[in-house]
Amino acid sequence: MEPLLTYREEIAHTTLPQLGATIPQRGNRLSRAFWSFVMRLFGWRVDGHLPDLPRFVFVGAPHTSNLDFFMTALTMAALGIDVHFVMKHTPFVGPVGWFLRWFGGIPLDRDRTRDFVSQMVDEFDGREQFLLAIMPEGTRGKDQDSATKGWRSGFYHIARGAGVPLVMVVFDYAAKCMRVGPMVNIGESYEVDLPAIQAHFVGMPGKNPERMLALGEKVGA
Repeated sequence: MEPLLTYREEIAHTTLPQLGATIPQRGNRLSRAFWSFVMRLFGWRVDGHLPDLPRFVFVGAPHTSNLDFFMTALTMAALGIDVHFVMKHTPFVGPVGWFLRWFGGIPLDRDRTRDFVSQMVDEFDGREQFLLAIMPEGTRGKDQDSATKGWRSGFYHIARGAGVPLVMVVFDYAAKCMRVGPMVNIGESYEVDLPAIQAHFVGMPGKNPERMLALGEKVGA
């Protein structure tokens, strides 16, 4: 596969909260205004820019709290972006399951389905517009075995398999700012690209700094 970096200069970007015409969107002006107001009530803001592209992978870090998911959902609602996420299949039943799917959730049963990366690449291949949000860090528990901690490489291999770029999302709790961007194109290999990707998160304390992982740690997909 030819590196996506070749096409970087041809991609237009848009400063938030404005969105490009090709980015998949949901809601309307009223809903975006409401969720933006909610963010301001909590003292938060959104800053950055997005590529005007119909498909890419959001990479969120540092992931130290379940509050990160809430802040991501609130940010995407305020921007009016149609984003999908993956979670364990067990909650996807009844009314809760309907809501999770409506909200962008994709159920994953690691015991019965093909591997995570292949399933997500198929999701990209089957849609003209598709945004996927992934937090690549492992568990946040302070008492968990260190072997289960680290950056999982699935986000990178999904982007490579689907031929799409990565877009960074930084949880800046110190400044109460969700920092979106920049875009990072898939390069030579995961081992080569990972330090450059993680560099965008250096110095950013998470909600629980004591649970932050040393950048450079990684585990499997």
